[in-house]
Amino acid sequence: MAFLKAAQQLGSIAIIARLVPPEDFAVFALAMPGVVLATVLSNFGLPEAIIQRRQITHAQVSALFWANALLGLLAALALAALAVPAAGWFDEPRVTPIFQAIAVSVLFSAIVGQYVAIMRRTLQIRVTERATLAAELGASAVAIITALMGWSYWAPVLQQIAIPIFTLVLLMIAIRWLPSGPRRSDFKDIRSSLSFGGFVAGSSLLTRMSQYIGTTIIGVTLGPTPTALYFRATNLAMLPQRRVMVPLSSVFGPTLARLQDDPPALSSMFGRLISRADLLLNPIAVGIACGAPWIVALMLGPDWTAVTPLLFWSSLFTLGAGLRNGLQYLFFACGKSRAFFWVSVLRFALVSLSLYLMAPYGIEVMIAAYMLAELFLILPALVIVADRTTPVKWRAVVRFTWFDFTFATGLAALLLLFVVPRLEGWDAVPALAVLGGLIGTAYVAKVLLTPELRGEVIRIVARKFGR
Repeated sequence: MAFLKAAQQLGSIAIIARLVPPEDFAVFALAMPGVVLATVLSNFGLPEAIIQRRQITHAQVSALFWANALLGLLAALALAALAVPAAGWFDEPRVTPIFQAIAVSVLFSAIVGQYVAIMRRTLQIRVTERATLAAELGASAVAIITALMGWSYWAPVLQQIAIPIFTLVLLMIAIRWLPSGPRRSDFKDIRSSLSFGGFVAGSSLLTRMSQYIGTTIIGVTLGPTPTALYFRATNLAMLPQRRVMVPLSSVFGPTLARLQDDPPALSSMFGRLISRADLLLNPIAVGIACGAPWIVALMLGPDWTAVTPLLFWSSLFTLGAGLRNGLQYLFFACGKSRAFFWVSVLRFALVSLSLYLMAPYGIEVMIAAYMLAELFLILPALVIVADRTTPVKWRAVVRFTWFDFTFATGLAALLLLFVVPRLEGWDAVPALAVLGGLIGTAYVAKVLLTPELRGEVIRIVARKFGR
């Protein structure tokens, strides 16, 4: 299912990139930081509170639903109110109607978050994935049709609005859950969830701000077109971790929460999460680093060739994604949202500072500084704080990750030195096929030579054929 969702989104990106040129897409990209931040604030971490609590009643879930809906409405109104100031800030009047229209998606995203949390708590993962895939397919169809009609940057705007609306409708049909009416007594029972959710929301807000602050800084200092290039590069690099980590978190997140009182089992399960995430994400990171020129040519077309060096540096984000997201799930599972919040504060400060200081040197230096800060400053900080606040110690984290990291970086270096130069001038499809074959072969060998992974693959195959 994750593969189908990734294929759908990659296909959508490839088509829309050819229908909406960089200078027009930039108008949509300028609005995205505000949309993302408003969406995070609208959830206020309450979906995570539903998953994290050991026991929860229908009345408590309903109270969290109404609290989230109110926050979503307030966030949507705030985003709409920022439309005119944002146009002045970016010196781009076309941003105003985009802010006003896309604010609708914030309210629906807040409500969808509650339904998704209910499905994850009850481990109805497959149903959730099917609903979100169908919703994204429908939203992509809306974007492609409107782009073909000549609606330019309104195509991705309408896609952004359609996704949560379609998802909500499909999940409501699937789960058949409706909240009970809001009662004051029920809200008293969720005060601890609101406190937990507040730190989760703050952490999520700072995490998203760290990811999108570059869009704002580049938009102000370098203009709209470099903003579109940065947005495309970082979102292409972040796509694999979203498609891999979301289904993994749907299983491992609730499981880690249930094991929070059993430190050895928690540490073992965390190691398994990181190992599986790295096995899926690290080959993609190697592929992005080595195949950036051909990925851009295939996915975005000739108008976006300037994205190539930005995508190369963005591969570092994918390389660290398994550990970074795994540590986040660990903090939340252990109820340590406060600790993760303060690491998120540090992350935002380091990312903002690196981007701002490197702005005079151009967009490539900015994104290189951002990615290096993520990998070599922020990840170690997360590990140190986890060592002090959770049962998972830093030595265990190193044991879980060092070989996977070394294998991926070593493979990338070999390919960049000896294979990529020989592929220069090749068309995108055969070049990527060669790189994919070499990377796939290397990782198949790694699985076969690792007893634990080899045993799990054998069990999966046996279950598959046993059906």
